[in-house]
Amino acid sequence: MSAADMSGALSANITVSDLEIMSSAENYRTWMYSRIAPAVGRRILEIGCGIGNFTRLFLDRELVVAADVYEPCLQQLKLLLGERSNLIPVRLDVSDPATVALRSYEFDTVICLNVLEHVEQDDKALEHMHAVLEPGGRLVLLVPAFPFLYGSVDRSLAHYRRYTRKTLLPRMRDAGFRIERSFYMNMVGMVGWFLNNRILNHREEDPAQIAFFDRFIAPPAERFERLVPPPFGLSLIAIGVK
Repeated sequence: MSAADMSGALSANITVSDLEIMSSAENYRTWMYSRIAPAVGRRILEIGCGIGNFTRLFLDRELVVAADVYEPCLQQLKLLLGERSNLIPVRLDVSDPATVALRSYEFDTVICLNVLEHVEQDDKALEHMHAVLEPGGRLVLLVPAFPFLYGSVDRSLAHYRRYTRKTLLPRMRDAGFRIERSFYMNMVGMVGWFLNNRILNHREEDPAQIAFFDRFIAPPAERFERLVPPPFGLSLIAIGVK
């Protein structure tokens, strides 16, 4: 096995491990889904589906093409979700121009959640996501926010960057999108991320911490942010229209 293959296998293993840890965070996932659901249509391309943590929430749609660069993720997704007539798993590197061939599926939505930060050429990825959408279609994008939070877990997960509105929205516009809406979420999560990544230098997320956050922190945080939109947060969500 070459050094590149070994690096790819290690990244895949770390990615699957992190997704498995996050799979139990039902309240947090429901919160995230509630913020993007109004923009999600009927024919979906999910970029970076992972092991299907969010894919399962879209299975009532007409079509879901679930794409990921890592074959181990796709294999686990198939085991967890089974064969469905409206679900098509695809191995895909979104920065590859071959992505554009998927436009034949006539997508009205591209969903990309916690993925763009993994892509070195994020400008190319955004151009390809724009190209596969039907006119009027939406890109639903969620990325990790604020470079000062970049730390040990980001490095372990092969994140190239974290974003702000000032860095993400111009990239989307350059790719051809009109920005419909953008907002931060999970303000309280910034504290734990800074502690774990910048102070304690953890290399992966802690299942016990995730369980505690999901049970006791996420529900009241969601209610608070519904009443008072936060000026910053752990994640940035942007909706772009073709």
